[in-house]
Amino acid sequence: MSLDALRTKISDVISDEACSAEFYFLLDDNNGQISIKRADIDQNTVNELAQNFIEAISGTVLLNDELSLLNISSADDRANAIYQYDLPEVPAQIQHLATILQRDDFEVFSFEADDLAHLKGILIILGHGQQQLALYKHQYPVALLKRDSAFSLVRIRNQNRLVKLEDDVLRINSKFEFIRIDNEYFIVDIKTLERFFGFHDAIRNIATQGIANIDQAQLVVDTLALTARLDDISFSRKLVRAAKASPVLGVIPNAQVIAFVDSHPALRGKFRLSDDGSKLKLDTKVSQDLFLKLLNDDFLQSELTKRYYASLAKDNLEAEANP
Repeated sequence: MSLDALRTKISDVISDEACSAEFYFLLDDNNGQISIKRADIDQNTVNELAQNFIEAISGTVLLNDELSLLNISSADDRANAIYQYDLPEVPAQIQHLATILQRDDFEVFSFEADDLAHLKGILIILGHGQQQLALYKHQYPVALLKRDSAFSLVRIRNQNRLVKLEDDVLRINSKFEFIRIDNEYFIVDIKTLERFFGFHDAIRNIATQGIANIDQAQLVVDTLALTARLDDISFSRKLVRAAKASPVLGVIPNAQVIAFVDSHPALRGKFRLSDDGSKLKLDTKVSQDLFLKLLNDDFLQSELTKRYYASLAKDNLEAEANP
């Protein structure tokens, strides 16, 4: 999906006057059992929260002129990007976005039977009729103010007097991490995905296949050093990006790649070669990191100035000119 297509789909949902919101709590009973409960929130508050999330998604996706849309398998380190999830393994908690769009038989959250301390995430449906999207908001412990966590005071409305807080307080801002729309998942905050959602296992599996692809290309002497760094999720992500859709690996002849390494100012002297000069040795972290950049074709030269650059974002101008 293109960024323009994504923006159109989102706009069709949130710009309609009939757009409304529903809120659901994702609860964990501490034994690995996840349940979804409908949040019973008064309508005025729902309307205000809905507007907050509409403004947030507008600012994050619709009105952000610097935004890029990439597949998550091609994720890089640029700061201003949203990622379409294209890996075969989707973390279970993210799949709950599909569940709330497909079902309407959830029990209502009850303070007698449920506990806000078990809240792991908030699921939000925005839409009208058949046009809907779902947002995932991760729940951090600091967003819940427990009545027994401290002696907390609150102001009585329209008075100067303070009284003791007798109930838990749940704070909800409009930050969200994931979107589901038109049967696709989009990742707004990849760092949250990495930290809390078992994403590393999915990445590691693809990265392992990527190492096999590098082995098969016979461009390097030994890939054991790459395997040893699979526990580093940042490195694993770069390995997936480099090995799954590399414009170099298996496309450019190995001899031509090695000649490029020998001549490029950023790469010259950074790699050792096999005895016959036909393969690269990845015996340092510097050479391993540069190798992944090499597979991504990150080392460019300006046709105009003849200067050399390292670039993450490379839009295919030929594809744009010939859609």
